[in-house]
Amino acid sequence: MKILDQEFLTIDVALAKTHKYASRESGDTVELVERPGGGFSVIMIDGQGSGKAAKTLSLLLSAKAVGLVKDGVRDGAVARATHDFLFAFRHGQVSATLDLVSVDMQTREVVVTRNADSPMLLRKDGEISVVPMTSGPIGLTKFAKPAVQHFPAEDGVALVMFTDGITHSGLRQQLGAIDYQQLAELVLSNGKSAQEIADTVLEHAKSRDNDRPGDDMAVIVLSVSKVVQPMAIRRLQATFPVT
Repeated sequence: MKILDQEFLTIDVALAKTHKYASRESGDTVELVERPGGGFSVIMIDGQGSGKAAKTLSLLLSAKAVGLVKDGVRDGAVARATHDFLFAFRHGQVSATLDLVSVDMQTREVVVTRNADSPMLLRKDGEISVVPMTSGPIGLTKFAKPAVQHFPAEDGVALVMFTDGITHSGLRQQLGAIDYQQLAELVLSNGKSAQEIADTVLEHAKSRDNDRPGDDMAVIVLSVSKVVQPMAIRRLQATFPVT
């Protein structure tokens, strides 16, 4: 018997990242974790500095955040607890940025929780915008309140978040700041897949640094669309070049 095609709301998540030029370790860590109540979260941590020390820090913090998500802790509390952990053990001497985006399948919402210093590119309700960052990194002060946004997980929604290696690209070459609105229009207005968007943003930043990144770079993209197919199939793919 032929299985009839069905329409599914599909979440597409992609990552593109690279390390600082002449460094073998990236201080940016990204984790994808399933939520106990349904849905999933993507966690991106940028540890202060670069190289092995930054990687150790970001892995430590991401492990903390992942464990809290798996325990069913709400995203805002995850960000606060991760900050408290860093502040308590590094005494306000070390910072990190935290980006946490979740898709809650019970409420059908996208929840974005951030302690970062880079803007977010957003497509929602057919409009493309740049969302400025309103809360800074974790770890430096006793209290650090995350910026939280949530909106329906519906067809056409897409968001792009990235670490400060993207934000600061081109500054050594005196190119000035990235035109984020122009970049958002480029990547979010022409039907690109999540992976194509992530790759385009990363390549744009690398080119501004003459293909010698001045800092670790990571980009995560989440998009929501309606897809017609015979059955619901989840797929995950990753590519890791080994040097």
